[in-house]
Amino acid sequence: HPSQVHKSLQRIRERKLANFIPWGPASIQVALSKKSPYIPTSHRVSGLMLANHTSISSLFGKTVQQYDRLRNRGAFLEQFKKTKMFSDGLEEFDSAREVVQQLIDEYNAATKEDYKMYSGVKKE
Repeated sequence: HPSQVHKSLQRIRERKLANFIPWGPASIQVALSKKSPYIPTSHRVSGLMLANHTSISSLFGKTVQQYDRLRNRGAFLEQFKKTKMFSDGLEEFDSAREVVQQLIDEYNAATKEDYKMYSGVKKE
């Protein structure tokens, strides 16, 4: 029922059960729809949540750490060196790693109050 959903969201805001970015309005968007006629279910309620939040940066950070360990050991690289794409070197991997690091930096910057001033350029 829509009013129950909105009451639950209000409790989340009041109890501060979710941390919102400091530089923008705290909001949770909800779309309610009828039960799908194509997917049979015995449940009274079903839902889907799509979220984009800065906590994902920790997962990306772990992935980069694991990549760095494997790359430093040269693990699993021989099979790639045999392919045409990597015959001249493994720079494609290093480039992809840098893109993920930039994404981590962006998400970390988004948690700060001065994010609107973030340029993505590291200050030396």
